[in-house]
Amino acid sequence: MFQPAHPRPAASIWPEIEPTLPLSLELRVAPADPARGEPARLDVAVDAATDLQDVTLSLFLPAGLRAEDALLEAIPSPGALRAHDRRSYSVPLAPLAEGDMPIRLGASFRLPDGREFRTEQGILWHRGPAAPEGRHNAGAYEVMGVPVDEPQP
Repeated sequence: MFQPAHPRPAASIWPEIEPTLPLSLELRVAPADPARGEPARLDVAVDAATDLQDVTLSLFLPAGLRAEDALLEAIPSPGALRAHDRRSYSVPLAPLAEGDMPIRLGASFRLPDGREFRTEQGILWHRGPAAPEGRHNAGAYEVMGVPVDEPQP
């Protein structure tokens, strides 16, 4: 009735883990401070895990948003980064409209062995009044309706 189990040939004792890119990008939008007269700003942090060469950064803003400074001056391309270098940049933002504004930061770099990579990081900045929250009821997600005679901005 009982038989000894047959051992299965194991391909690998350790699972394979895909490596992450050696460059990480972090984006955060700081809201404006009218009391101090400060505009909203995009804070960017660039971290290098290993030595990187030819690092270039590109900022992509939607049509309803512009940077108060020239883009190339606001986020300069670092060129080469050493392992564990962290660079921080702050870009003042001048919104031209309200709504959802997708902001993207692209980066390309080369490893010392010659391989080239490109990555992007994005953030969605919402300006203006928040949409009304919905609720879960009887297994459905409900939101408040808007009458046709009351258009929304």
